[in-house]
Amino acid sequence: MKVYVFVWCYVMNFTMAGLYQRRLIKHLLTERQHDPLERPVQNDSQTLPVRINLAVQQIIDFDEKNQVIIINGWIVLMWHDYNLRWKPQDYGNVETIRIPSTLIWIPDVLLYNSVDEKFDSTMKVNAVVQHTGDILYVPPGIFKSICPFDISSFPFDTQNCTLKFGSWTHDDSGINLTAESSKGQLDAYIKNAEWDLEDFSAVNNAIKYDCCPTLYPFVLFTIRIRRRSLYYVTNVVVPCFLISCMTILGFLLAPDSGEKLTLQVTILLSVITFSLLISEIMPQSSTAIPIITMYFLSVMCMSTISVTASVFVISLHFRNAKNYTMPFWVQKYICLYLAWLLRMKRPGYELTWQSIRHQLSSTIVPSHITNKTGSPECPIESISDAIATINKQSSFFSINTERQQPKISTTATSSVQHTSVDYHAYEIDIIRSELRTVISHLNVVTNYIWHQEKYDNESQDWKFVAMVIDRLCLILFLILMTIFTTMTLLSIPKFDRSQ
Repeated sequence: MKVYVFVWCYVMNFTMAGLYQRRLIKHLLTERQHDPLERPVQNDSQTLPVRINLAVQQIIDFDEKNQVIIINGWIVLMWHDYNLRWKPQDYGNVETIRIPSTLIWIPDVLLYNSVDEKFDSTMKVNAVVQHTGDILYVPPGIFKSICPFDISSFPFDTQNCTLKFGSWTHDDSGINLTAESSKGQLDAYIKNAEWDLEDFSAVNNAIKYDCCPTLYPFVLFTIRIRRRSLYYVTNVVVPCFLISCMTILGFLLAPDSGEKLTLQVTILLSVITFSLLISEIMPQSSTAIPIITMYFLSVMCMSTISVTASVFVISLHFRNAKNYTMPFWVQKYICLYLAWLLRMKRPGYELTWQSIRHQLSSTIVPSHITNKTGSPECPIESISDAIATINKQSSFFSINTERQQPKISTTATSSVQHTSVDYHAYEIDIIRSELRTVISHLNVVTNYIWHQEKYDNESQDWKFVAMVIDRLCLILFLILMTIFTTMTLLSIPKFDRSQ
């Protein structure tokens, strides 16, 4: 029985509450002849205070190319309507009612910098009316606002997007629009996968347009978002850095390997491909150059110079003495000074400061035919000395033969002695003639071998020059890559992690 009584009382109270609300709404809107076009002030000279706030639920998208930010949220509007007041005890203690926004006066607050097709993208909802006359109107919507894109720090950028809310027709004499708080509402905010919301502030402001002499108040909501750059670092920056490091490794390849130039050209094409991928996602703006674009341009220039340097090194490597004569300044400044500075030397050659001075002081003997002791090794001069030695030895042998013959005073033996001396002289002449012939042929062969060795040594000198230039490019590119990478890292903005 008690249960039935409880259910009956509950149903009666609910029914009476519905009757009270019906009677209250009829009293407020019909009996008082409430006009939704009338600004709710007792005196037309009064200014109606309207407070506004913006609640952001989610950052749907940030279109960099079109410079548009899309936000899901709702506007919070609060004002006072003296026509919508009542005593709760007269209407069953009803303190709050919901009235459709089309039946009461609503401030015409719009998003000024909207790019939506309908311009006003909010949804018409009920307004919550208190018995004191305070009204709360919270229309939700998807706001599409203009947001100038600052590309200077891309992809480590921070963007500041402003949403300007104000009355479309009322100036400061009709509506005093102010922000409810200095911060926007983030109670229901859902984090975005690409952007971090760092700050959401509200500022009161007013502007005077050319059409009207009065001020028009508005509230400027500023959303500061920072890009999560992990995606671009792992998919763009790190691969580009590794490819640029391959440019340095390309100088370690031997010029005659055949793949040196191919590797450098492939690296250049890879960097150009990455640059095209970056250009597709960035807006076409000439206001600033992004950090990543500067880095790609530096890597691209280095890759282009590396291709040119590789072509030059390969050209030096395959030069020979028949077609090119090595200038003295190349031999002096590259083969000696630069090679000594880079701690490079050819096998079998002692490259010290003393040997450099000795080779530069010698103007007759080329450096490529100087041994470790610095003494010249010329085969032609050695053979000429051998011929002179043979002539001296044959003359000495002839004189000694004549001196070693026994002196016979008899007339019978004088003819025999003369015949023996002539015979020995004849043999010596034959031997001398044969030796001269052999030495002449040997001189021709040795001269050919010496010139061939000289040709090979000069060709090796050109290859050594190519090695020195290649090593120099390796060191220079390593230094430049370190400088560019360090400058890029230092150019990244330092974010305030306390926000």
